[in-house]
Amino acid sequence: MDKLNSQIQDAMKPYGYKVRTVSIVHLTEAQDEVGRLIRRGLVDKGLSANWHFYLKTSEDLPQAETIFVVAMPQPFTHLTFAWQGMTYPADIPPTYFTRADDSRAESVIQGVLGPAGYRMVKARLALKTLAVRSSLAAYGKNNLAYVPDMGSLFQLVAFYADCSCEEDGWREPEVMKACADCALCHQACPSGSITAGRFLIHAERCLGFLNEQEPGVPHWVKCQPDWRHALIGCLSCQSVCPVNRPYLQNIAAGPSFSEDETAVILNDTRWERLEEETRNKLADIRGIYPLLPRNLAALIEKQRLSG
Repeated sequence: MDKLNSQIQDAMKPYGYKVRTVSIVHLTEAQDEVGRLIRRGLVDKGLSANWHFYLKTSEDLPQAETIFVVAMPQPFTHLTFAWQGMTYPADIPPTYFTRADDSRAESVIQGVLGPAGYRMVKARLALKTLAVRSSLAAYGKNNLAYVPDMGSLFQLVAFYADCSCEEDGWREPEVMKACADCALCHQACPSGSITAGRFLIHAERCLGFLNEQEPGVPHWVKCQPDWRHALIGCLSCQSVCPVNRPYLQNIAAGPSFSEDETAVILNDTRWERLEEETRNKLADIRGIYPLLPRNLAALIEKQRLSG
């Protein structure tokens, strides 16, 4: 297994991916950890259900012994929307994308394990918890995970495999040393979800959560009057974080939408009735499309009023 792990690490390097392994025996331990937070009232019960803070063994591969946790670089993505003679920029954080990177990471691992006679399947897990506990990442004071050479600008994916776990990276959760004397994220948070003296943020106040809720007018339009660019989520704490500074200029150029396409989106057109070209442009953020008409209308209004 040591040789296979080295081969997987080497195969990940050309893509800038990082990977760690943990034994499947830790799933119950991680689940209990989240349960303790909920019982202490540190994680909102509604949020724990909505954000899938659960871990379970794989029904597709009951013989699984190892979990591979992979971090893949993913910068902010910059979109533009044309509307009534103006162009409106919109940024989207990394966590809202569903790109082909998952398949690439899967292919890399399968390319090493398959010929050796092992099987693997994609895992639906609490990925941030696994990343930190596997030593792949560390927590920031804003409760985001940070990976070396990526900051908080990455996506995670995990896989079960039926090979033995020779390198179990499981550890106690750690907070980045850079956070010790820094309070920039606390000062920048527009809704007060990051507070002193508490490691976990008040997630129920976080704009990244509030503007994902349906139905009704998003709360973040009211509580963040200076908001202008994020189409979904919130970039405030990530944008001021010194650890992220080397990676903030690496912005991915997303698609541009014509006035006709913007009108169709603002009209809350069902996904199936969008033109194929428009669906292709939105494919990476298909999961948040139901929120797009409302959030895009708010973004346009905010930027128009701000001049």
